[in-house]
Amino acid sequence: MATSLLLQCLLGMQCNDFSIIAADQSNTQSIIVMKDDEDKLMQVSDKLLMGVNGDPGDITQFSQYINKNMKLYSIKNGYQLDTKAAVHFTRTTMTDILRRENPFILNLLIAGYDEKEGGQLYTMDFLASCVRLPFAAHGFGGLMSISILSQYYKPSLSEVEAFEVIKLCVREIHKRLFMNLPNFGVKTVSKDGIKTLPTISQASFVGK
Repeated sequence: MATSLLLQCLLGMQCNDFSIIAADQSNTQSIIVMKDDEDKLMQVSDKLLMGVNGDPGDITQFSQYINKNMKLYSIKNGYQLDTKAAVHFTRTTMTDILRRENPFILNLLIAGYDEKEGGQLYTMDFLASCVRLPFAAHGFGGLMSISILSQYYKPSLSEVEAFEVIKLCVREIHKRLFMNLPNFGVKTVSKDGIKTLPTISQASFVGK
């Protein structure tokens, strides 16, 4: 099951004023493409995004569980968890799930924004290993993108510049990867909340 995670892709960066994550939108079953517009970027709270790779059913169940518990916490306490606390809860949930007979096999990128720390990005794998990084990626597409992220990443990037870096990564994935990952959804989280950016597809590079 962990092998299927390599056939999906997550990309992300944290910058001073925002965080940005992108995910392929492919939904496949064995060798069949079921959808190419699946949204794998889930809004967890007002200023927290979670990109998830894995089986579609696992993605939905896990994302809804995290989202509903975050809402319950905010209702009971009158405020939302900050990014660090939300990541800790998510990781604890993942470790509990791993003890089941049939655990979820998921890779995550968690992007948040706090007034004090600005943009934040955490990467978590299917074994619940978690670390904060300036940029991160999952999957075969991520292996082809990490050098691009390393070369062009700067904490001072604007939203437009960061989007262009993500586009460079997707273009390389389209060029180099044998699998078909035609569309990538992109979202940012900042002091203004969560924003959906244009989907990156082959059409994004026409004439360039």
